[in-house]
Amino acid sequence: MTRYNLDGDAGLFNVFGSRNHTKVIKLGSGVDIKHFKMFEYINAEVLDKEDDVIKLEAKDVLKETLFFPGDHVVINYSNTNELYVMDGSVNHVYDISPLLIDVRINKVEKLKDLRKHERFYVSLMANIRVCGTSKLVFAVVKNMSSGGIKINCSDQLTKEDVLEVEILLDRTNKLVFSGSVVRTNKMSDYFEYGIEIRGISENNLKCLYHYLKWLDSDYR
Repeated sequence: MTRYNLDGDAGLFNVFGSRNHTKVIKLGSGVDIKHFKMFEYINAEVLDKEDDVIKLEAKDVLKETLFFPGDHVVINYSNTNELYVMDGSVNHVYDISPLLIDVRINKVEKLKDLRKHERFYVSLMANIRVCGTSKLVFAVVKNMSSGGIKINCSDQLTKEDVLEVEILLDRTNKLVFSGSVVRTNKMSDYFEYGIEIRGISENNLKCLYHYLKWLDSDYR
C-alpha cells in the first residue's frame, strides 16, 4: 500500500495562507454540502463570508436535524471551469427550516491537487475496534485515498494498536479493512488520526477502488 499522508502540503492552503480560505468563493454562488451522517449532498447558497467562515442557506428540504456546531462537513464549489473541495466544520446554526448555518473552512483544494495526491475529501461515519477489545470507537472520516484515511475521533489510539475499521460508504455499502495509526494530531477536544491500510480483502479492495473512482468522476 502507498504510504498515507495525513494532510500533505499541496493545494490552495499554501497559496492563500491560513486566513483566506474563502477567497475563491463568490457571494450568491451555489455549493454542495455533505454532513457525515448524510449519504447525499444538499444544495445551498452562499449568503455571506468573512475570514474563514461562510454563511450558507440550504435549498433542499431536510427531513432530519443533523447539523450541530463542531460537526464535520465537506463542500464542493465550482467557479467557472474549476472545482474546489473544501474541508470544514459547522460554526453556528441559525435555523433548520430552511437550514441556515455558518461553516468554518479549514482547507481548500482544487480538483487537480486532489487527483495528484489521490486523496478525496469526504464526510463519512466509521466504526473502529482495537483488536483484542470489544469496544467500538466512533469516528468521522475526513479524507481517504488508496492507502489510508484521515479521521476525527474523541478516543485515544496508539501506533501499536491494530485497528479493524468499518466505513459506511452509503445506505447499502461499507468498506472494511485493518490498519494502524501513522500520524496523530491532538486538537482541543478530539484527535486527528492518519490511518494506513495494512490488511484488506480482495472484495473490499475492489470496493475501495470503485468508491474512489466514483469520487473522481463525481468531482468532475
